[in-house]
Amino acid sequence: MLKGKVALVTGGARRIGRQIALRLAEEGIDVVVNYRRSREEALETVRAIAERGARGLALQADLVKLADCDSLIQKAVAEFGQIDILVNNASEFPKTPFERLFLNREFYEGTFDQLASIHMKAPFYLAGKIGMDMKQRGWGRIINITDRCTIKGTAYKDYGPYLITKYGLYGITQVLAEELAPEVLVNAVAPALVIAPEDFSPEEIQQIREKLPLKHEVTPEEIAEEVVHLVKSKGKTGSTILIDAGAGVRTF
Repeated sequence: MLKGKVALVTGGARRIGRQIALRLAEEGIDVVVNYRRSREEALETVRAIAERGARGLALQADLVKLADCDSLIQKAVAEFGQIDILVNNASEFPKTPFERLFLNREFYEGTFDQLASIHMKAPFYLAGKIGMDMKQRGWGRIINITDRCTIKGTAYKDYGPYLITKYGLYGITQVLAEELAPEVLVNAVAPALVIAPEDFSPEEIQQIREKLPLKHEVTPEEIAEEVVHLVKSKGKTGSTILIDAGAGVRTF
């Protein structure tokens, strides 16, 4: 069913996005790897896609700019003819202590606008433009990568704008699922800690692990498997798969 389909993975050069791109390629899916600055990593991911027997294409785009989003779609379609699967994976995870946000209006505005663009404006725009074409052709899949908090209705300290905009992406998933049904299925994957930010100390990471029932982070490979599951599924839309190493069974 999937061989020859075309996927666009935003933020597909590194980390979670790379694993999603490679796992899709293993299913025979051709993959457009979007990146902003990670050109060499994107080209390496494309090489790895080719090793799996699929076609890959690295395309640079700053998703904050809607003109770049349009160019990304146009170039992908020019190369492959269409886009059948969209994975809105691109994300930023800046630490933003609550008190700091409100000391400087420019810092607040810049931080909020950047994260809202990456997590909400661009995914909704890409999904709307691509999704309407999918709907017209009669088949499509859109998968958004959110956060475990969005499915549990919780939060954690020092990442307010990140979490708020990921909640927005959860809402976008629901809206798209309604608007694009029944031809296009729109779902989300909500992971917990996967790869700790560089400013996390080994002690902080270990403390988080100890609070998880499974005692380890979620892996990019596990997230990629859930994405493939949603691409193959015929009975889910507006759903979110929680993958959190058991964090959801506890409050901490």
